Amino acid sequence: MSAADRRARADAVRGRRAGAATRYAAAGVDFLVAGALLFGALVGFAAVRYLFGGMTFALPRAGAVFDAAAFPVVAVVYLVAAWTTSGRTVGNALFGLRVVRDTGARVGVLRAGGRAVICTAFGVVSLAWAAISSRNAAVHDLLLRTSVVHDWSAARTPAPVSVVIPEGGPI
Repeated sequence: MSAADRRARADAVRGRRAGAATRYAAAGVDFLVAGALLFGALVGFAAVRYLFGGMTFALPRAGAVFDAAAFPVVAVVYLVAAWTTSGRTVGNALFGLRVVRDTGARVGVLRAGGRAVICTAFGVVSLAWAAISSRNAAVHDLLLRTSVVHDWSAARTPAPVSVVIPEGGPI
């Protein structure tokens, strides 16, 4: 398949809502990225502590509360930063996805923050709704009026969303 063929296929689906399988795959990558960010922060803290008088290089052991809270905090910050700047996380970029408002506009900080909290706390369950939704919308998409669309372009301008409303009105 030539580059022109791939570009034509990408343009054909640009702006269409992504399905549950692609979104789960992208979320899995993002889960790994958030874990790597947390691990990197811990290694960085250990390196600074070692450089300023520590006798040994060891990762910090803060306790169960820190361990339980640190990953969700890192995940929420990572997701909000990604969705408000380019509309994509690392996982979304790998799979050619972008998070936009239902109107096609960029996602703001408050909407991205709410979406990130819901995705971090209830991600697997919330995303399961996308598999049976006629518009491929997860619960957090319905609550916050967002969409995840196919968009392989590097530009920050979101793709227009293909909105198809059934005869009975919005879902």
